[in-house]
Amino acid sequence: MTDKEDEYLRQLLSLLDSTRRLDAHTQQNRGQWEVQSRSSLAGDDAKSDPYQVSHSAWHALTVAVDHLQCLRSSLLTNNASALIHTHAQASLVRGAFENAARAVWLLEPVNRLERITRRLGLQAKELESGNRVRELVGVPDTKTKEERLQVLEALLVAAGAVPADARKAVRGSNRPSYKRIVRAAGRDLGMGEDVAELIWSACSSLAHGDAHGTLAFLDRQIIASDGSVALAQVTGSISLMFNATHFGVRMIDRGFHLYEERATAHI
Repeated sequence: MTDKEDEYLRQLLSLLDSTRRLDAHTQQNRGQWEVQSRSSLAGDDAKSDPYQVSHSAWHALTVAVDHLQCLRSSLLTNNASALIHTHAQASLVRGAFENAARAVWLLEPVNRLERITRRLGLQAKELESGNRVRELVGVPDTKTKEERLQVLEALLVAAGAVPADARKAVRGSNRPSYKRIVRAAGRDLGMGEDVAELIWSACSSLAHGDAHGTLAFLDRQIIASDGSVALAQVTGSISLMFNATHFGVRMIDRGFHLYEERATAHI
């Protein structure tokens, strides 16, 4: 390990140690998730029920923290050393980053209708995935996909959406994708859309085991070569792990800040 890598590792371990303050958010009965009456989120939840905006955002944040906790556990195997994996830990960083980004994306808009539109767009996306799982296990839903989509559209129209816009939000091109979510959250965080997408894409490519991700983002040393084919030793990139985790923690903090702001009544 070079001096530069050692410094990145020290910073990474220090960063992860500082995130222990977030652990309380995943514990039961602490009440941080509670939404005050007359707050922005209380109004959102009333108009999006039973698909409350607050529930979705809080769930995303706790899932993000859970990934961060697992990353910390996988790195800190004992007090004397840290274990860097080539690919697997990138999955954990991605899970932390994209879940936190989803919460930020849900909560960032100042316009209530936009927050509700995003929440119900996510629900439509989940509905499709859930239906596919039911098909695979042979357990039919009590309602058809069309019936459930109509419920989402009706909620959006009741919240103030134009019917055509409501239909696009749950059925058309306006339905959210993780790429769109991550880029929008990156813009809100101030890191920039392209940087946010780059971090998310880098971690995703490693999680998928893509060759381009392995070659582009990991450290490697050529062991042997016959001129056309090279044998390389691949090792985890500590600098990538630190930078991706750094922005992941910032995204989580931003999500909790927005949640507190939207869940607090301002008189």
